[in-house]
Amino acid sequence: MDYHSIHGYDRASFDAPGTHRLPTVSASQALDELDNDASTHVSTGIGELDRSLISNTTVGSQDTTKGGVQRGQVTEIWGPPGAGKTALGLQLTANALCDGDAVVWVVISSLSALVNSALPKSHDGKATSKSNKGPSPSAKRTQALLSIVNALHKLAATRNCAVVVLSQCATKMHSERGATLTAAVNASVWEQGISTRLVMFRDWAWQENNLTSVFLAGLQKLDGKACHEVVENVVAFKVELDGISQVPYEALQTFELARHKRKLGQTELEVPDSEDDEDYGWADEDEAAMPAPPPQWQGSEDLILGQDIGQSEDENSEQEEPVTDDESIMK
Repeated sequence: MDYHSIHGYDRASFDAPGTHRLPTVSASQALDELDNDASTHVSTGIGELDRSLISNTTVGSQDTTKGGVQRGQVTEIWGPPGAGKTALGLQLTANALCDGDAVVWVVISSLSALVNSALPKSHDGKATSKSNKGPSPSAKRTQALLSIVNALHKLAATRNCAVVVLSQCATKMHSERGATLTAAVNASVWEQGISTRLVMFRDWAWQENNLTSVFLAGLQKLDGKACHEVVENVVAFKVELDGISQVPYEALQTFELARHKRKLGQTELEVPDSEDDEDYGWADEDEAAMPAPPPQWQGSEDLILGQDIGQSEDENSEQEEPVTDDESIMK
């Protein structure tokens, strides 16, 4: 009686290592095939972004490698709603289909909400009761995330496919520092399992003397190594009827990270009591010339800032609120 007669066959190809051995290939032959294989990456449709996704190990062969999302790895694309994650995923799908490859979409409505409902975080700092000898909720949560990311890694490695995870974001509050956006699933085991990470956001740009809204994609992690800066190689693009297209970098304005606000009491300033108050150069026509905010911003300021009306920063410190969005896992 053999192994398969007892346990059956594994349809996901995650069977025991002894049941299917790969043929032996020398290191030089594998390196030559890697350099000559033009299908090691899936193009994003943005040339500058494809080049930034090429690892340092293939720098010498960048002329023959078109670049893009690398096969055999797990890539995460996260950002707020309306940042262009789905558009970039559809462009990856179209490029893969044009190359003759197959694409599988797995749509999950908020993976982070599903994990939080099944394995909630322990907000109470007290230890579990001594009578309970099983693993703690925190350990169960870590094991679940580790199992998911390991399964994605095995799928990418055994099938030589590009596994792309489109995830949402959450608002994280810090006392006296304001709010910051972070990935919805930000556990250490998940961070270590993700090989490449892209962040999506939006900004304003001048194009032909017109102020327009563009999509931005930045690199945070490449081949398992975090970037030196928080976001590097930021590329701008726009979504059109026939797909996405890159916006020239010269058309973009330089932007700075938002500085944290300070309370009025910390600045030791007093409101002047003078009848000769000035507007400091801010005129009514300047306010009228300002463009209207994009649709996804309207009514969501509290989600972006992460603060409720009437509450101070101290009351909202160290809180995380998930932003409603869909998550997709694409192969």
